[in-house]
Amino acid sequence: MMHEMIIEEIKEVAKHFSFKEELKNKSILITGGTGLIGSYLIRTLQYLNRTEQLNIKILGVARSREKVQKLELEDNVTWIYQDMKDSFNDLKALDYILHTASPTDSSYFIHSPVEVINDTMAGLNSILTLARNSKAQGVVFLSSLEVYGTCLEDRFLKENEYFSIDCTNVRNSYSEGKKILECLCASYATEYQVPVKIVRLGQCFGPGVAYTDNRVFAQFARSVTEEQDIILATKGETKRSYCSIKDAILGIFTALVNGKAGEAYNLASDGSYHSIYELATFFIKDTNSNIIIEEKQDNKYLGTIQFGLDTEKIKGIGFTSVESLPQMVSRLKAYFKTLNPA
Repeated sequence: MMHEMIIEEIKEVAKHFSFKEELKNKSILITGGTGLIGSYLIRTLQYLNRTEQLNIKILGVARSREKVQKLELEDNVTWIYQDMKDSFNDLKALDYILHTASPTDSSYFIHSPVEVINDTMAGLNSILTLARNSKAQGVVFLSSLEVYGTCLEDRFLKENEYFSIDCTNVRNSYSEGKKILECLCASYATEYQVPVKIVRLGQCFGPGVAYTDNRVFAQFARSVTEEQDIILATKGETKRSYCSIKDAILGIFTALVNGKAGEAYNLASDGSYHSIYELATFFIKDTNSNIIIEEKQDNKYLGTIQFGLDTEKIKGIGFTSVESLPQMVSRLKAYFKTLNPA
């Protein structure tokens, strides 16, 4: 049975959802359907179909039938089980595509950098070819704040501001990969008039994050849940923007319907720009855990960056943030507590 807190998130998203008429009776393909964001997109559409009778045809792409069944995502969804590198020859007509499939594990970026670049390129090319052939009305490609490179200026960046990325560091297979994928989107938009929009997402979390997830927010939530201290491998000076799962879903649909083809949009929650150390202080609030710094050299980490995402552009097309960072942290802590109540 779907977790109660995930149901609460979906209901809250639906309260703020303003694209019911635009999506009614449309077909929507979602890749990465068993990932955090992909599954929330699917659940949101399922909920809207049940409560608003929108008659949206939902198509999900996944590799694992078992994971789809475990997440209880089968209701009112046509599932396509295949690798993203494979073509979508059997699909002839689609209205919208949300491409969320992407690796997220920093260790994978280091151990399999060739696959990070080649597989994601092949996958996006398949999606954009599908969008072109099916004459899709809109496509969203989910990108990352990592495309901005190594900024230490402690300020908010607009979509046209960039800093250097060391392309000989294989950890940057993800960062550089996202940049070339964005260029591929802009190229399809220009050459073939594919209406693809790019969403650069701040690090996203909320109920539904796996208890074993190794990203920093999950490590912090797991530590305080197990009444352990938070151990930082750095001084925690990196500052970045974060995005709640609710804001992520609302922002993605905003870009899909209202965004301009070939353009990029930053997406983050209001007031979420904080350092990793500051993030840790939110997690230890009202707990007995402490923050301990044990610096170590580890090339799986991105390296120190200090910039936030300027979200004025996406707000200009209708996005409104509905959740702050303290609320995000509180929700994740409460969710993890239900997963490990001991």
